[in-house]
Amino acid sequence: MPSLNHHQRVCGTCLGEPPHFDNTYALFPYHPPIIQMIARLKFQQQLSYAKGIAALFIQRIQQTWYHNKLLPDLIIPIPLHAARLRQRGFNQAYEIAKPIAKFLKLPIDFSSSKRIKNTIAQSQLPAVRRQENIANAFIVERRYTGLTIAVIDDVITTGYTVSEFCRILRQSGAKNIDIWCCARSQKSTYSERC
Repeated sequence: MPSLNHHQRVCGTCLGEPPHFDNTYALFPYHPPIIQMIARLKFQQQLSYAKGIAALFIQRIQQTWYHNKLLPDLIIPIPLHAARLRQRGFNQAYEIAKPIAKFLKLPIDFSSSKRIKNTIAQSQLPAVRRQENIANAFIVERRYTGLTIAVIDDVITTGYTVSEFCRILRQSGAKNIDIWCCARSQKSTYSERC
């Protein structure tokens, strides 16, 4: 979780129970008006928000997050289940990732990982049911041996979705995994390195 001490890179929760990822970089806390912006992107098909969010990511990546750090080898958007993708018509994480990848000249891997379990939307469940809901929801059909990966998602609340997805990426050999999200809840079960 965010820390007032900028020299402390790992929060107490991560020290006690290390997550399956290395760092989380969030543009915003999950508060209004960001909540409404993300809802318009996801549920009202206002894809112009994806381009605006991507521009903010690019700025933060270049000026702060990766100023003195190598960029990842590739970007992977959190996959949607095929049924939800058909219903929505697009994957919001992929729509955010496309302009970032193009600008930074990074490959996007959007076909090697799949959500095989059609889960209930995490936002519709209490926190205590989310881990069970997302368990074993993903598969990866390639090896990521030695690669540094940026996983893009729109919102992290409890962190169960990104943690489960990153668990599978680690099993496939990923060396380092950074999470890039538009918004991050300040209350969570899984914490982050700031």
